[in-house]
Amino acid sequence: MIAQEILLKAYHLMCTAKAMAETYEANRQVCKYVHSTSRGHEAIQLATAFNLLPCDYISPYYRDESMLLGLGFTPYQLMLQLLAKGDDIFTGGREYYSHPNFRGDDKPTIIHQSSATGMQAIPTTGIAQGLQFLESTKSPLYKNGKDGEAPVVVCSFGDASITEGEVSEAFQFAVLKQLPIIYLVQDNNWGISVVAEEARTMNAYQFAKGFKGMERISIDGSDFSQSYKVIKNVVNEVREKRHPVLIHAKVPLLGHHTSGVRKEFYRTEEDLLKHGLDDPNPKLRKKLLEIGVTEVALKEIETNAAAEVEQQFQQAVVAAEPDVSKVGEHIFVPTPVTEETGDRCPAGNETQWITLVQW
Repeated sequence: MIAQEILLKAYHLMCTAKAMAETYEANRQVCKYVHSTSRGHEAIQLATAFNLLPCDYISPYYRDESMLLGLGFTPYQLMLQLLAKGDDIFTGGREYYSHPNFRGDDKPTIIHQSSATGMQAIPTTGIAQGLQFLESTKSPLYKNGKDGEAPVVVCSFGDASITEGEVSEAFQFAVLKQLPIIYLVQDNNWGISVVAEEARTMNAYQFAKGFKGMERISIDGSDFSQSYKVIKNVVNEVREKRHPVLIHAKVPLLGHHTSGVRKEFYRTEEDLLKHGLDDPNPKLRKKLLEIGVTEVALKEIETNAAAEVEQQFQQAVVAAEPDVSKVGEHIFVPTPVTEETGDRCPAGNETQWITLVQW
């Protein structure tokens, strides 16, 4: 049984994500970057976020705004990136929407996200390898959770990106080394403007069967309760057994692929109606009514979420633009090594120089 408090939190954030999508669509003239929203993907994203700890690592993909909300980032913080504002906490207005990076004590660590789909697979798998090394060598850099939980790594994708070569390379290495990583694949049956049948012969769950040592599971990612239970079990398993797992989550696509690719241009009315039947928002709303939450209480959540989004969007619109004098900041980490020390050719050293390839 999932606590009512968790279900209500999920519904509030689903309403928040819905209001954000509607606000962005109504204000396209001020939304500077091409952007995607999480509409249709909210349940699996929130379920994932709710089961992670500050000791964990996660690489979201460009549609994971609900995941970011679930991790504790505010709509205002996300909007500052959407509007390319100077106080954007991720990249100071230099990157696309929902391309975060974060290091702190209260949320999982997020490495900088590439704008190319699927490109996060190799570096995120590398994080899992690094954790395995730190853990095996008992390094002081290895950090458990506050109750001793072993950290896990989550790499999130859209299903179409699984056809890319770097994803296969990452999967191969994850199973070869048995790394503590969860590959979360959100399958909405679309890859930009083509349906799955036009772009691939199998989904991620079927594909993962070919990687010996990769556990896999396929779920209804539009059902919050199912998603939450599965994610909780998988995260706990990877914390304990330290091996890779792929979760294939079937979800609807309710919005445009991006603000620059309009769904009306290539999706049929029948397709849109079919996807609408799996909207996670009314599914969770129905569940809450069944367990005794009143209509009045749900209306209050919806009203409050819409008001919060409107207030924070207006605040973000008038936020300061990036300072051009700071454009060169945070490109490279300052190095403590500024000059060469030591002797390149010490006396008595008869070692023959060889190239790195020879070595």
